[in-house]
Amino acid sequence: MAFDSIRRMLLHQAEEHGLTLQEDEPGRVTVETGYGLIGLREGVDASVTGTVAASDTRSLFVMKNAMVEQLRTVSPDLAETMRWSDSAATGGFPPNFQFGQVTRVERLGGAFLRVSLQVEDVSVFGDESFHFRLVLPPSGMTPDWPTVAPNGSTRWPKGPGVPHIPVYTVRSLDRSSNVMVMDVFRHDGGRITEWCEEIRAGDLRRSRLGIVGPGGGGLVNAQSLLIASDETGFPAVARLIEGLPEGAKAEVILETAGGAESPYPLPAREGVWVRWLSRQTGQTIADAVLEALPRHPTSAIWFAGEKKAARRLRSAAKAMGFPASELYITAFWAM
Repeated sequence: MAFDSIRRMLLHQAEEHGLTLQEDEPGRVTVETGYGLIGLREGVDASVTGTVAASDTRSLFVMKNAMVEQLRTVSPDLAETMRWSDSAATGGFPPNFQFGQVTRVERLGGAFLRVSLQVEDVSVFGDESFHFRLVLPPSGMTPDWPTVAPNGSTRWPKGPGVPHIPVYTVRSLDRSSNVMVMDVFRHDGGRITEWCEEIRAGDLRRSRLGIVGPGGGGLVNAQSLLIASDETGFPAVARLIEGLPEGAKAEVILETAGGAESPYPLPAREGVWVRWLSRQTGQTIADAVLEALPRHPTSAIWFAGEKKAARRLRSAAKAMGFPASELYITAFWAM
């Protein structure tokens, strides 16, 4: 590939996600992410040399995976033939993968379930670790787990044994007992909801599952925030409120089926104002956030909800001049 083409792709990603540009000079560019560094150089034996660096094995694997996935969007064949100089072993479990065992599922209000997981090594999750990916094999089949591909990325199972791999929030950690807690929004037809109900009913055949993480963004270090979410993001909102810096203020807009009848327990925090919206009356968080943005010219914006709404808000915020580094706008689900 031409160096300028892949350089532009990396710079676009850096701008889109508010990443730090460490250097951008003729023939070389380096970007800092939450996991480590990614660099591109005009090569001698090849058009481009790509380098990733990180402080630990798990983060390094995440960086490799990210580079392969980005390359796959423009040149799938080239992405498959990539090889790394450290010649990491292939075929085994990814370094950021471990097994978990469900120890408890309990009702949390009327709309949520709290799931406790005994994991192999909770220490890989820092105090600010926010998200992880469940790896849940299909019912009635022999589990098929992810492995490391020769190009350094995660090779996911395909065919009938493909697992369900949704992303969830780390609600709490018990480091003394290696227990991680997550909260699940109960909704009809949801595969994770059905799985939780199976275990609550005493069917433990799928109580062992895989966990990939930590992943995603962490807590937001800002003195002023505008936070908005529907039920799918309430556990993440609770973590954000708990992790607010000293003296921080936040406006929180939450959309539920029933409005002010909160289906989820949120921590009380001085300086945090919560407003509840009801879908039954036609209120939406997307409209409410657009109305609120002018009140928050210097705030960080955190949003979790439907994909089209997330795109709409991101475009509007950028048009209003909000820097990409202050936008934490994520699609948690799609129509």
